[in-house]
Amino acid sequence: MLGLALVGCKSTVAPSGDCKPVAVNKGSEGLSLTISDKVVKSMGPEYFGFNLENSEFQLSLWDAERQQVRPEVTRFLKQHFPGAVYRYPGGTTANYHRWKTSVGKVATRKSVRINDWIELPRIEFGVDEYLDFVGEINGQVWYVLNLKGDIDRLADIDKLSGEAADLVRHIGERKVPVVRWELGNELDRFEEKWTSDLYVNRAQTVMEAVRKVDPKARFVAMMADFDAQSDRGINASQYNTALAKGLKDSGITEFAQHLYYDGEPDGPPVTNRIDHLCQSIADAEKGGVPAKDVGFWVTEHARWPEGQGEAWNRNWRQSGDLGASIGLADLIITTTQLPQVKGTDLHALHGSTGPWPMFHQPEGASAYHPSVPLHAYALLRETLLPQVLETKTSSGNPSSYGGGYSARGTVMTNQDRSRYSVWAVNRDKAATEITLNMPALAGKTLKANLASISGGVTQINNYDRQIIDGPKRQSIQLSFDAQGVARYTVAPNSVSGLSFAGTTR
Repeated sequence: MLGLALVGCKSTVAPSGDCKPVAVNKGSEGLSLTISDKVVKSMGPEYFGFNLENSEFQLSLWDAERQQVRPEVTRFLKQHFPGAVYRYPGGTTANYHRWKTSVGKVATRKSVRINDWIELPRIEFGVDEYLDFVGEINGQVWYVLNLKGDIDRLADIDKLSGEAADLVRHIGERKVPVVRWELGNELDRFEEKWTSDLYVNRAQTVMEAVRKVDPKARFVAMMADFDAQSDRGINASQYNTALAKGLKDSGITEFAQHLYYDGEPDGPPVTNRIDHLCQSIADAEKGGVPAKDVGFWVTEHARWPEGQGEAWNRNWRQSGDLGASIGLADLIITTTQLPQVKGTDLHALHGSTGPWPMFHQPEGASAYHPSVPLHAYALLRETLLPQVLETKTSSGNPSSYGGGYSARGTVMTNQDRSRYSVWAVNRDKAATEITLNMPALAGKTLKANLASISGGVTQINNYDRQIIDGPKRQSIQLSFDAQGVARYTVAPNSVSGLSFAGTTR
């Protein structure tokens, strides 16, 4: 497996003051959402992205005989995720991916070692195949630049920067816009464990080469998400502050963070991961980036299977079950209330039998079908509206979730307030009542559509057969009283999206 981000963190960092919307007030029962007319931020389709690790993708969702992505995969993504970002060539793989080995006639491409778990006879889903795929599904390009070189050695940075410049020319010749160029992947940890100075120096050299070709190129730098360098006496906050300080004069104001959750001991509750994200935001500001300019992209996130070693391997299916769906929705819902967060990429777009598949092909089946988390992700995407309203949350915790709450929600609208959407998660095994406090809708009775992904237990998944094939849908009526309070009920263990017009109909 590659592109995995072992969180390995027990951190109890103090969140930045700007992250107050993360808090969940403790209520007695149910979920109460108090919504103001204040717009926290705007969101577009780029908020929904995928980490696309090209090896796992090629080995599962790429049809080598027909030299195309599996059509059922293409259809689903095109239908449900217009405008989504696809992060290529993925996670750690990106640190060893020399892009020129992935272009030209497929038959002439050489074998490569860009993973620590497999040697590919050749990269068939290369740069051009990726660009074709993203164009076909109306997606957006996000590219992770190689700052290291090869899996077993640190390449000359001048040679790497030249390769990066050539890549920009290559993509530019196809007139394909690149949303962001991300500067490497998780180089602060494990076998790499780069100092912030090493990262800054190599990143600056590559950026300079890219900007000579495309002066408008926009970059994202990778920050630490746990104390990977504690043996050196350096914690994540110190590393991140130094990184931000080193890159601010190069115009870097946006950063990447990887957040894995809900699988102890290495995947803490969502609240822990959000608190760390808030600390990273504070670190960027401490490093000299103006608060108004700081932006963060969660370029990998997913549920982490419980346990370690063989126990972890046995729990891979936790990464693709209903519990994972609830966790990813919780993470996304929480980040909507943070103005600094610009987008989130789900880990990972592949269809292998290992952890984090977005598609499954059971033994004997001729086609792939979506995972439970992918169905939940599509549910959120279909009810996306462009403006996030300030949403204060109050929830009890009958589920005893480690984050201290059982339910969370966020409310969105469009510019003229003619439409509203509510995203919510319920971690409890019992149905939960949601109370909407929306004074702007006082006295109105509105028809609403409620879609949900739910099940009796959080362990249900689609690995062996498609138990969940999409959201359950129902029409309900919302009656707002004179104070603007209305209530509705969501299913046990659920991710839900409520949508309604802001006028009586």
